[in-house]
Amino acid sequence: MPTTKRKISVSLDEDLVAELESGSEALSSQVNEAVRVEIGRRRRLRHLGELLDELEALHGPIDEALVQRYVDLLT
Repeated sequence: MPTTKRKISVSLDEDLVAELESGSEALSSQVNEAVRVEIGRRRRLRHLGELLDELEALHGPIDEALVQRYVDLLT
């Protein structure tokens, strides 16, 4: 089932637009995909934060050095 589209206006940095326009794919498609990827990334981070909060409630304070170690592995 196709996704409903909504026309909006956004302002983008000129260098980003130039890069997007250098490809063969339509600008709107590229922007849509980039926003979709970013929203997915933010959702995963939010869920990870919720999981960490639950684990802390169950098992006590989280070792921040251990958290940083895993963040470094994932980024």
